[in-house]
Formats: sequence, C-alpha cells, structure tokens
Amino acid sequence: MDVKKIIAKHPCKNASNCFIRCVVSIRWRIFYKSSDEKNFMRLLTILLCFAASAAAQNWKLVWSDEFNGPHVDSTKWEFQIGDGTAYGIPGWGNNELQWYRQENATIANGILIITAKRETFAGRNYTSTRMRTLNKGDWKFGRIEMRAKLPFGQGLWPAFWMLPTDNVYGGWAASGEIDIMELVGHQPNRSYGTLHYGGAWPNNKSSGTSYTLPTKKFSDDFHLFAIEWQAGEMRWHVDDVHYQTQRSWWSAGGPFPAPFDQRFHILLNVAVGGNWPGDPDASTTFPQTMQVDYVRLYQDAGATAVEERDSRFLPKEFALHQNYPNPFNPTTIIRYDLPQPDSVLLEIYDMSGQKVQTLINQSQRAGRHLIPFDGRALSSSVYICKMRTTHFRQAFKMVLLR
Repeated sequence: MDVKKIIAKHPCKNASNCFIRCVVSIRWRIFYKSSDEKNFMRLLTILLCFAASAAAQNWKLVWSDEFNGPHVDSTKWEFQIGDGTAYGIPGWGNNELQWYRQENATIANGILIITAKRETFAGRNYTSTRMRTLNKGDWKFGRIEMRAKLPFGQGLWPAFWMLPTDNVYGGWAASGEIDIMELVGHQPNRSYGTLHYGGAWPNNKSSGTSYTLPTKKFSDDFHLFAIEWQAGEMRWHVDDVHYQTQRSWWSAGGPFPAPFDQRFHILLNVAVGGNWPGDPDASTTFPQTMQVDYVRLYQDAGATAVEERDSRFLPKEFALHQNYPNPFNPTTIIRYDLPQPDSVLLEIYDMSGQKVQTLINQSQRAGRHLIPFDGRALSSSVYICKMRTTHFRQAFKMVLLR
C-alpha cells in the first residue's frame, strides 16, 4: 500500500485530524499480523512523523483565489503586458520569445487557464500570460501553494514564483527571488525549486534542486506545489512530499535572514523559449496550457514577527550600519539593529550641521530595521545620518551623487 497516496487523498491542515483520518483510511488488519509486524511499525512511524511535522505550524488560510468567477479577479491580480521592454528587461531578462497578453488567461469551470499560443503579435511569434499579485497580495512568511496541471514540450517554461515587493536590499537578485515551481518542457516529469539571492546581477547566486515524479508527467494530472517559508528556512513540497529544505543564503544588502525577511508577491506565467528551456522546435505542439485549480496562502496562526518570536535572529547589540547603496541616487536604505525595544531618533543632516529630514522619532520593537531614504529633493553632497536611542548613539556619512 502507498502511504503517500493515502495521505494525499485526505488533505488536512490540522495535524491531529490529518493523522486520525489517515489512520482510519487504512485497513490496519492487513498490516497487523504477527508475520508482518515490521511493516506495521514502519507505517505507524511514518504517520507519527507526519503528524509531528504538521503540528509544528498552525496554518490558517489568509488569502486564496479559487478562480470561481467568470474572469480573472482584478482585485487580486495584475497582468504584465508585452516583452519586458516596458519594465526595463527586454525578453524578460531571459531572451524569452513570447508577448504577454491578458487575453491568454481565461477561466472555465473553476479553473484558470493560461494558454501559450504560436501566433504573430506585436512582432513576436508566440503569446502567453504573466500575472502577479503585486500591491494586491504581498506577504512575509507562510505556506504558499498551487494546484495545477502543467504544459509540456520543448521550449515551454511554466512558473509559480515570488518576487520582492519593496526591493529593500537592491536590484535583482540582492532582494531575492523564490521559485516555488518551474518546469522546462523537455523534462515534463521534473519540477524545480530554487532561491536567487546574493548581489545585484551579475553578482547574483542561486541554489536549489528538483523533484521527479515517480510515474507519468506533470501534464497528465493536477499536482500540488507548495513552499513553507519561515524565518531562516524554506521547505519545498510536491503533492505533500517534502523534497528540499534550504537554510543558507545571503544578500549584499543586509544580514541573514535577508533577503527573505521582507514582503514578496506571487507570479504565474508560461514563458516560451529563453536561456534555460531553449526555443520550441518541430516536436513542440501548440497551444499549450497551464491549468490552475487554486492558489492559496496560509500563515502560522501562532506566530508573530521574527523579531519578536525567534531569538536566533535578534541582534546581539545596538548598531547603525552604513547605508546601501552608497554612493546613491536618489534612494538608499539605512539599516540599524535594536537588541531590545527602545525609542529611536533617526535624522539626516547636511555638512553645515543643518537638519535635512527626520526619518524616525518613535518607540520601536527589537529587531533589524530598514528605513528608505529618498534624496530626490537634495543636491549632490555628503550627508550625515545620526541615530540616537536611550542606550546608543552613532552616525555615518553618505554620498548622494545626482
């Protein structure tokens, strides 16, 4: 008997109920024989471990799209249109071949259908859809999942992923990227999970691995793709099979667990061609679809912010860090650490000693804080950032080059 299939047929976000339902669904009398006690104990151990793992979080549904309406919900999703040029990344940064259109996303029978087509439009030979929740659904931490059936074929590249909403640590990939699911169409039974981080391109880094279906392809049926994102840890799942954990990454713009300690938003798209999958060839059939049953986001009902609940990531001492980037034009990020709650006064002065701006003047909780500073109204010069708390004073110089 396949235990994974039993568990998959009885999904439940409550650990105790899930364990009980799995146990009830199994005909214990088949296993509990004197001649097969070892199999019985192995099965019991698997179920107990599963229940213990699930109990570590109390996932509560906080956002979802079940795609039950006649059209894509514009209060939840924004379409990105074109070939990336309008966003400053022609070919979407990957030499992709498609032109993204809103018209390629439809809903039928409670399923979102993103269709990649071979057709000429706006000087491109393929069309598809790319949609995101930017400024409509942005989160830090949680379980993010999608149930979907994927396209296949040389040159197809479906993705379920996340990008930073605020880019507080700098340009891609210093502020991070979370790839929950990517598939390249010539490997139709393999799903990739990847993190991108490090410095801004070309100093970016990545790490990840893949999950291979034991039988069939991801285009044959619907599958559940999920990531569980907590402070300092990411866990990837396919059909509730946990296949990867990452706990090591870095950002040039801030200390660990940066960059994955900020708000991210969700993206869904099907690209055609590009650096990774290569171009379609004579074997590729069109149209191809990614069919999405739902997208859901859960958060731990028992958790608060990392600064308050996880002492591993609390600063050990007061600190005011050099702004990043420096020199800057016109914006930069100022970072400081509070090992305990305190009142904070953060101010900017020019070299003559005149105060330019007060950024913070209030009580703040313990943790690492990132404050944006916009020098758009200022001229090129050296400025001084001063920080004062009940227990700490420090300053540094920063350079605005217009």
